[in-house]
Amino acid sequence: MTDAVLAQLTDELGQRLTALAHAGGTVDDVIGAEVVAELRAQRLIGPLLSDDAREAAQAVIDLMCALWPDSTAAPDEWWTTPLGRVVARSIDTGPEDTVTRAVAAVMLGVTPGTVAQLTARGTLARHPSGSILRASVLDRIARRRADSETRGATLTNPRHKNTA
Repeated sequence: MTDAVLAQLTDELGQRLTALAHAGGTVDDVIGAEVVAELRAQRLIGPLLSDDAREAAQAVIDLMCALWPDSTAAPDEWWTTPLGRVVARSIDTGPEDTVTRAVAAVMLGVTPGTVAQLTARGTLARHPSGSILRASVLDRIARRRADSETRGATLTNPRHKNTA
């Protein structure tokens, strides 16, 4: 798993750095961005996988700010990737692998109020402490992805007439 996480980390950092280099740099800047991405990924992998919660949390903060600097939510499918699962493991865990309502909202790309509604409906599982079980958030993300893939398959199925 470490190899898959490192490969994805290198690729994602490389995409961001290469885009910045293309924006106003030279060919050398673009090539340099790929090297920097690989070196930075190698430096981040240890802290990301660390058993030290503070070290892992800081690495996650640094990574998320680099990947989504405009504070947008990570795409749903990203949370099911090797890197997404490592990040989810280290996000604000509490008793029995829980996350706060605010963290669940960020992971799902919704407001904390929506998380409260999902919890009240039983769509997200709540810990007796009031926190949200992280596994239920990840399950919700996986279900949404599966539902969107199913809808896409239905729309492109030649047996179904497109009436749009």
